[in-house]
Formats: sequence, structure tokens, C-alpha cells
Amino acid sequence: MGLFKSVKRAIKKVTKPVAKVLDKVIPNEIKPALPYLSAFAPYMLPAGAGAGLASLGINNPMLQRAILTGGINLGSQLAQEGSEGDFSALSLGLAGLQGALTAPDAAQSLQGMKAPTGDFDPARTFTQKLGDKALDLGSVAADKLSGIQGVLSDPNRLLSMEGLKAAAIPTIQGTSDLALSDARRALKAYEDELAAFNLEAGEASAASNAARRNAIIAAMTGNHAEDVIEATLAELGLKEGGIVSLNMGGSVLPSGTEMDYRGGGMIPMGSKERADDVPARLSKNEFVMTADAVKAAGGGSVNEGAKRMYNLMHNLEARV
Repeated sequence: MGLFKSVKRAIKKVTKPVAKVLDKVIPNEIKPALPYLSAFAPYMLPAGAGAGLASLGINNPMLQRAILTGGINLGSQLAQEGSEGDFSALSLGLAGLQGALTAPDAAQSLQGMKAPTGDFDPARTFTQKLGDKALDLGSVAADKLSGIQGVLSDPNRLLSMEGLKAAAIPTIQGTSDLALSDARRALKAYEDELAAFNLEAGEASAASNAARRNAIIAAMTGNHAEDVIEATLAELGLKEGGIVSLNMGGSVLPSGTEMDYRGGGMIPMGSKERADDVPARLSKNEFVMTADAVKAAGGGSVNEGAKRMYNLMHNLEARV
């Protein structure tokens, strides 16, 4: 665990200065589009993309393309507003993998890596077969991604139903990256506000995971779907106690289901305002705001109002 933290700190020493430069250079207006552009890059880049890396001794087309698309993904993550050099290794790895598998003749290249047939060493037979199975799966994936690449790179097919289906994978990845960026920004804003309050009050109070979850949920509700929020909380290690069983799209909770809001929080589910169809647990001396009050707090925006009420709640709780 200590080694992992040391490596993470070492990486951040490099990525944090890069993030600050990108944050200043790239206009904020186009930053939300970067995760999507990055996600589509493996499918839209020309066949020879990454060939310039041959000058560095990197001659494998799959590796060239993986490094290029991975670099684009990393730059997109680091360029987000308020980035502190943090990035999702999972997203970076997926981008690099998609880049490698969309290289020309990737499926054939993977098949060429399989162990020669014939005299297998008995001691190595299992690992050889396992490796061959992995290469077979990689070849199948490369064929599928190559088909998606063909659709997305063809202007005549891109805007068709076929094109919409092909765009699903990069769109999901772009949405996930943008959601993670929004969540990290909301989390940092909450931590900064708590630190500022402690400094002003001359006190010291730490944020709980529940408070962090609430701050992220408030910032993301209305901008991201419930499943995206849940996945983002899981990515940040804050899934427990989050918005499990949330029914989005205005659906009513199953009869008898109760949501525990004894710790406070925004209630984004239910059929409509004032329907009183969301069972909730409350305790003595707690206070519930109406939807109109939430809107008014946010100048007409429920999402902004929720953010301000969460901030008020956390600040007041810190005084007790």
C-alpha cells in the first residue's frame, strides 16, 4: 500500500504541472467536449497515426497507436477545469487498449503472437493455452472495434442508425470521464469550503465520506444520469451509502421502500414535486425544505439550490 502511494505521488509530481498548464491554455468552454473527442480518437484517427514514434524506436503499430490514444486521453483528463493532476488509470488503459486494437491488421498481429503448434513443453502447456485464449479474445475484440471504426470514419454511415449504435462505446467512455471530472471538482470545492470555514471559525473538523458523497451527488444531480453518478462514486471509493436504488426519470419508488435521509440530503427521485410519494426516515428536530425553497436558493435552479443547501448544512453541522 505504501509503495502504491509513493508511486502515485511520484506520478502526480509530473501530471500536476502539466494539468496547470493545460488548464490555463485550453478555454473552459471547450473542456467538456474533450472527453468525448478523446473517446472517439481511437476510431477516427487515420491508419498511420502514431508512426512518428518510430523515431523513438517504437516500431509496433499497435503500440504506437496505444501510446497516442492513451496520451490523448490523459491530456483530456488533465485539461479539465481545476484538475490537480489526478486521472483515471482505468480510462487511460481503456483508451490505450482501444487504440491498439484499432491499429491496421491488429487481429492478424495478435494471432501471429500465438505459440507455434506442435511440440508443446508439458510444463508450459497450460500457460501457452491460456495465452493463446487471451490472444483469440483480443482478435475478436479487434475485429469488432475495427467494424466500429469503419462506421465512425465513414461520413455517410456516421449519421445513420448504424452510426449511432457504433458511437455507443466512445460516448459512454466520454460521459464517464466527464462525470469523474465533475465529481472531483465538486469534491475539491467541498473540501476547500470546509477548510475555509474551519480557518474562519478557528476550529478543526474533518469531512466524512457521507458528506463527500452528498456534495458530489448534489453537484452532479441534474447533469448526469443516476447510473453514471453511482459509477463515479464507486470510482472515487465513495459508493457505500450513496444513491442505491434511485429511480431516475421521475419514476415512483417501489411500494414500501424507504430512503434513509437521517443524515440530510437532496431527494431527486419521485414522480413529481408535492406528490409526497417518497417514503423517508426523519428524526426529531430535523427540518425539511420544500422544492420551491430549493429552487429559490439556486436562483431557479434545483441543482444549484441543492449545492448551496448542502454547503449550508455542512457548515452549520461543523459548528456543533
